[in-house]
Amino acid sequence: MNDSTESTGKEESAEREVKKEAAEMGEAKERGEREEKKLGKKKVRVKVRGIEAKEELKSLEEYSSQLKDLDPELITPEDETVLKRAFRRAKEELGPEDLVNWFTRYSEPFYRSASWRLLSPMYEQVLDIAEEKLGPEHPVTAAALNGLAGIYRYLGKYEEALPLYTRALTIREKEPGPDSLETGNTLCDLAVLYFFMDKKDKALPLYERALEIHEKVFELEHLENPEHPGNLETVRTLNRMAFFYRATEEPEKAEELYRRALDHLETLRKASPENVKFQAYTAGTLNNLGVLLSEEMDRMDEAEEIYGRALKLQEMSLSPDHPQVAQTLNNLGLLYYNTGSPEKALALYTRSLEIFEKLGKTEHMGYANTLNNLAGVYVRKRRCKEALELYEKSLAIREKLLGEEHPEVAKTLNNLAELYRQMGEHKKALPLYTRALKITEKTLGSEHMDVGTTLNNLAGLHESMGEYETAIEMYERALGIIEKELGLDHPYFKITRNNLLALYEKMERVEHAE
Repeated sequence: MNDSTESTGKEESAEREVKKEAAEMGEAKERGEREEKKLGKKKVRVKVRGIEAKEELKSLEEYSSQLKDLDPELITPEDETVLKRAFRRAKEELGPEDLVNWFTRYSEPFYRSASWRLLSPMYEQVLDIAEEKLGPEHPVTAAALNGLAGIYRYLGKYEEALPLYTRALTIREKEPGPDSLETGNTLCDLAVLYFFMDKKDKALPLYERALEIHEKVFELEHLENPEHPGNLETVRTLNRMAFFYRATEEPEKAEELYRRALDHLETLRKASPENVKFQAYTAGTLNNLGVLLSEEMDRMDEAEEIYGRALKLQEMSLSPDHPQVAQTLNNLGLLYYNTGSPEKALALYTRSLEIFEKLGKTEHMGYANTLNNLAGVYVRKRRCKEALELYEKSLAIREKLLGEEHPEVAKTLNNLAELYRQMGEHKKALPLYTRALKITEKTLGSEHMDVGTTLNNLAGLHESMGEYETAIEMYERALGIIEKELGLDHPYFKITRNNLLALYEKMERVEHAE
């Protein structure tokens, strides 16, 4: 959906942009208007398109106090501004080790809030400083390597993330050691990267080794020291490994891991009942289990009950209008959609969007996901114009948060293209499918399952356009990928093969008719 208004002229537009940028940096006033304040504060002049903005830097202690205990789901643009200014202060005041440790701590909520494009240049600077001042093999440098690799991974820059994780792992296996929590963390992160790169054979042994390390930490710490970071790392690894087994169509293994994670969390919650993180992780794991039960195991009643538990826990421990509540409503809506209750799904998706909008979180990944799912309801109800607007809005958010060449952007392009194809607007669908294919091949590799799916969609489009030779070429490529990933007996392989055979028959009839 394009929410643009009529232009009021280039000069007025430029003026608004100047005021906006100046406001983001602090009050912009004319030179010499305000006296310079002292008491540990520093005045910095920032040039903003011809306007000189005066910005007072507080002490690092003041900034750190503002950044402490931020809820990742409620990060605001003001919080981002505070982080930028605090980072500037930290670079001036802290040595390299303290800088890495400070930034790792205070950037964590922003990392979890998907502010990866904000953090990327900061982490790059942190790594440069660590390598220059401490050396490329220092354990603190490994922390910076691991952090930046995580940013690149989430931004879909997999080839850039891989050498950073590999370097971090090599350093950490030497110091603090092969069985350390830090080594376990990097092993798990690297496993996730290999999973996204469709290198599952490399991912699994890393997951297994990471889990072994983390379970040992949990066994040692969970009773006497429930707040130890290794406890939640264990829960996180169990969740990630469960997701791996879900993707490899081993749902029973995935369920066992999710339930182990829930058992661990129950132990931690009993030991520290006021810890909101434990409650949030419990709700998140319940959500993951609900998705598994509903989408992979057809256990809809159980999934509905699990989602209800997650929702109750979130509303009690957070608030009825929290983004995590909105995301659980989205998941429950998807369950109703998949069980043929689009009206129930519509109501839940609408409520989910209202929560995000009430909080001003309309550039949140959860908001984009719900827009995408609501569009699916509108497609089913043949409300195509409304569906198009939602897909376009979701696409714009994902492009802004993730960049224009991210796999999640490609998925939205696929949805948008498929809707145009169903509407018979093939010329609009073609460039969207083509762009989705290029993104997926670039970020995931030419043999990834998502490439096979897009090729299959493109083949169907070219067939609809009467371009049979091109369609055959794409069906055959898609079949090769699907066979490799899913096997000859998978329903998706059989459907794609039948599409190709039907096209061959159609071409024979055309040839005979001629």
